[in-house]
Amino acid sequence: MSPLPPGTTIGIVGGGQLGRMLAQSARQHGYGVVVLTGGAKDTPAGLLADEEITGDFTDPVTLARFVDRVDVITWEFENVDLQVAAVAAEAGVPVRPSAAIVAVAQDRKLEKLALSAAGIAVAPWRPAATLQEVADAVAELGVPVIAKVARFGYDGKGQVRIDDGAQVEAAWETLDHQRLVVESVIAFERELSVVVARGIDGTIVDHGVMENEHVNHILDLTIVPAEVSDLTAAAARQVAHDTAIALDLVGVLCVELFDTAEGILVNEIAPRPHNSGHCTIEAALASQFEQQLRAATGMPLGDGACRPAAMAQLLGDLWADGAPDFGRVLAEPDVHLHLYGKGDARPGRKMGHLTCVGDDATSVRQRVGDVRAALTGR
Repeated sequence: MSPLPPGTTIGIVGGGQLGRMLAQSARQHGYGVVVLTGGAKDTPAGLLADEEITGDFTDPVTLARFVDRVDVITWEFENVDLQVAAVAAEAGVPVRPSAAIVAVAQDRKLEKLALSAAGIAVAPWRPAATLQEVADAVAELGVPVIAKVARFGYDGKGQVRIDDGAQVEAAWETLDHQRLVVESVIAFERELSVVVARGIDGTIVDHGVMENEHVNHILDLTIVPAEVSDLTAAAARQVAHDTAIALDLVGVLCVELFDTAEGILVNEIAPRPHNSGHCTIEAALASQFEQQLRAATGMPLGDGACRPAAMAQLLGDLWADGAPDFGRVLAEPDVHLHLYGKGDARPGRKMGHLTCVGDDATSVRQRVGDVRAALTGR
C-alpha cells in the first residue's frame, strides 16, 4: 500500500499514556487521531484525539464506527480483544503491528513458542493448565521458579514465586486456577530492553540498548545507553532485530531482555512503545512514538540513535501528601516533565515521568533521581 500522508487519520486501540504520546506525535506531523478506549471516558489519549470512542472492544457497532473513521490502526496496549482487527480486515484498513503479533504477545505460552521457533533464547519454562502440571513443571525445572498467568499479566500482576515444592498448591490457588507458564528464575546481571521499529519495506531501526531498574515489578528507572560491553550491546540489538524479523513486524516492538553470564535471554515482548523508551522523546531525533507513527503510516523511519539519557517514573505514591511541587522540575533546564493527564493518583499508578539528557549515562541517572526526590521535599 502507498504511504499514508499527513491529513489521514490514525486509529489507536487503547486510551492510556502510550496512546497519548503517540497522539502528540501524530498531531505534530499533521495526522488526525481517533482513539478506541473499550469503555473508559476522558482517557489520557482520548483527551488529545479528534474523537474518543468509548464503546466496548467487542461491540460490533462501536468497532464499525471506529474502523470507518480511520485509515490505519495501531495499538497502545496489547491486552485487548482482537475483534477490531477482523473488522478492519473486512474494511481493508491496515492494522500495524498485525493482530497475529498482538495475539502472540497476549499469551506467554504462544510468545515463548514463537521465540523458541525463531531460535531466540528464553529462560527454561513449562506450560501448566492443571495443579498436577504445575507440580510436574516445578519438579522438572527445579526451584526457584515463577508461575505466571498465561494471559493478561503485567507489572508483576498475575505471578507467584515458588521456592519450595510445598508452595505449589498455594500458588495455584492464588493464581485462581488459570492456565500458566512456569519459568526458571534467572540469575541476571541486569535487565535490558531494546525498542525496535520495522517499516513496511523491512527497514529496521532501534534506539540502542536501555538498562532498566524495577521496584515492586514496576519500571522505576531507565538509562540509555546501558552500561554494558560493546559485545553485549551488539548481541542485545541483534536479538531484538531477529525478533522483529521473525514476527514479520511492521510497527514498534519492545524486547525485554536479561543479561546473564550465559548470554542474552528474552524475558517478554510488547508490540508497541514501552515505558523504557520514554527517554527517546528528548534523546532521539525520532522518538519511539514517532517511529510508531512512521511505521504505521508506511513512511520512512527516522533516526533513533539516542544521546545519553535517563528516565524516572512518577507513580501515584508521590501524591500521597498532595500534589508534588512540579515547580522544582520546571526550574531545572536539563530535566523534562511529562504528566499523563490522569486524575486519580493511586499508589503504583503511572502518572508521568521525568527525563534528563546529558553527556554521560552515569551523570544523567544521578540527576534525574535527585530531581524526582526533590519533588516531595516539602
